[in-house]
Amino acid sequence: MRVLFVTPMEVGSGETITALHVAERVAKCGGDVLFLASALATRFLEPRFPDAIRVLTGDGERNRETWEATVRAFRPDAIVFADYPLLFFSSGVAPLADAEWVRRLEDVEACLVTLDHLGFAQRAIGLFFGPPHLSFHYETLPAIPARMQILLPCPLHEPAPVAGRRGEPFRYWDVPLHVPDEQRRAVRRRYLEREDDILLFHAVAGWAWQIAQANDLPYYQFLPEILAYYLADLPKPVTLVSVNNGQLLQPPAGSPLRIVNLASLPTAEYEALLFASDLMITENRISVTLGKAVCGLLPCAVLRNSFRYRALLRRLEGPLREVLTGMEWLRPGAIYPYDVFPNGMRDELEQLGLYRDNSLTQGFQDLEVYGGEATRQALRRLLTGEATRTTLRGHQQHYVAGLQALPDAEAVLRRLIQRH
Repeated sequence: MRVLFVTPMEVGSGETITALHVAERVAKCGGDVLFLASALATRFLEPRFPDAIRVLTGDGERNRETWEATVRAFRPDAIVFADYPLLFFSSGVAPLADAEWVRRLEDVEACLVTLDHLGFAQRAIGLFFGPPHLSFHYETLPAIPARMQILLPCPLHEPAPVAGRRGEPFRYWDVPLHVPDEQRRAVRRRYLEREDDILLFHAVAGWAWQIAQANDLPYYQFLPEILAYYLADLPKPVTLVSVNNGQLLQPPAGSPLRIVNLASLPTAEYEALLFASDLMITENRISVTLGKAVCGLLPCAVLRNSFRYRALLRRLEGPLREVLTGMEWLRPGAIYPYDVFPNGMRDELEQLGLYRDNSLTQGFQDLEVYGGEATRQALRRLLTGEATRTTLRGHQQHYVAGLQALPDAEAVLRRLIQRH
């Protein structure tokens, strides 16, 4: 089996990492793999497949020439896009698709397949990139070609059938995920003064901090202060390791909260850090890393905001109220409801259908970022409450059991090729 993977994303790594794991499965089973990869994707793929990459540039015409030459020379049985709808973003992706390229896809003999991480391949959809009330960046993603097959990566999708959903769910890991105990201890020693101190893992996608920066949103400027407020009364010292642009979060003056900012990490190091932590937190409810955390039976929390500025002013007092007014003074409109920061995505998540009847949602806890005492207590229970952690682990084990019953990526791809 010969499989060509197209990994075009220049911001965010989730889709590329999935393609990497799928390729590893194919290669392990004796298949041949090749990548057409963006410069960012190449950084994640090179350690494992250094001689199986053709780099996509910022020149669309040149990329289409590379595509033609690669398909002609490699003669793949299947071409897997990670993900096909992303090719139509106006930025953040290596340019490849245009109207003629789409038309010529009909002439490609290989089985055409797209991964569908979030539901973009289910139907044509439009969505804002950035706060809908502040951003003019709106993208329209077309429907996929009629003959293109859909693969649903688990996690994030529900492993069991979901009414109205197109595509085949599959797993690309052996679950539950973990790192060996000695490696876990080594990671904790690297970041903590004492191994039994508290280690928090915070994941920020490249697109998230870039969009926040482009819209002058001061959220990340104030997030350390918010977290320091919530974590102040814990019985052990807390270190927050945030994977971002390497300098996103700065600790408040005089705060005991220790913050370590890291830039992009190799996949193995990233996963080792994740599974060595005591709790994962993120503002990205559709993060592949969140799915990994659930599959690693790791407590995890999603920070969201369900309230508008005036409603929060009536609810809050003290330091959180000062944070709120400070953010709004710096950037009017900075406080707004969202399920995925900074894009909002409250209505879009329902349209995508990703979390409809999805047991994954029981494996993490949603927390209001401006929730005050309720959020403080919820974080404390996630870190130190055995009953809360046991209940959450039970939900995670239920999701993992569903994954264990799925075929792996190589088996599903082989079946699609035979059907084609």
